[in-house]
Amino acid sequence: MISHMLTAVILACLMSHSARAAQEVDMLLCLAADVSESVTVMEYDLQRKGHAAAIEDAEVVALIESGLHGRIGVAYVEWAKQDQQFLGVDWFVIDGAEAAQEFAERIRRSSSPPWIDAHVRNTSTGEAVQYCLAQFDRAPMRAARRVIDISSDGTSNIGAEITQVRDEAVRRGVVINVLAIVDRIAAAHAFTHTHPEGGLVNYFKSQVAGGVGSFVESAETYLTFGETMKRKFLLELASLE
Repeated sequence: MISHMLTAVILACLMSHSARAAQEVDMLLCLAADVSESVTVMEYDLQRKGHAAAIEDAEVVALIESGLHGRIGVAYVEWAKQDQQFLGVDWFVIDGAEAAQEFAERIRRSSSPPWIDAHVRNTSTGEAVQYCLAQFDRAPMRAARRVIDISSDGTSNIGAEITQVRDEAVRRGVVINVLAIVDRIAAAHAFTHTHPEGGLVNYFKSQVAGGVGSFVESAETYLTFGETMKRKFLLELASLE
């Protein structure tokens, strides 16, 4: 009798844990920030602060709360070349202002990637997308809508072919949106990387963004990154109302 009761308690605990692990949210959002060589120390800081300020903005929080479940799951990733992806903040549920502020603080306090001072930090957007897809697979919550939020100031110049990875993500039902950071001053050796033929925004539209409702926003400088990221969040979250 005691054995049966103990088994029932264990099963109940396992079922409870499974229910928590499979929490439904309105969106899974993987924020993926480019921290390759073209990003200076100041720009790296502005990018972190911009993500944090945008996610805790009152308008953004109001849209999160307007969804069917009133919450989203968010993770923050920093990336550069093939073997340089870093999970700065693991999956976190935002269901109101307090949670949004906590997630923002986690971004601000997050340690830097161990390879941030490496001499070579090229840009592998394809590997960044693959990394985010893997994060969706291990997320402790579920959502019908999964979005990868790429922010970058240059083209993919190494690693997996971004168009092939994008197409695979779209086949899985994942949306890829992009915030293009249009740097008007670039070193000569990096000019074609940050200023590709046809423009950076057009590059991201044709090569990286994909999925239903995907789009590309642009920030003229890193100084306007935060306000552009807020606008991008508002566009992404508007469909939740």
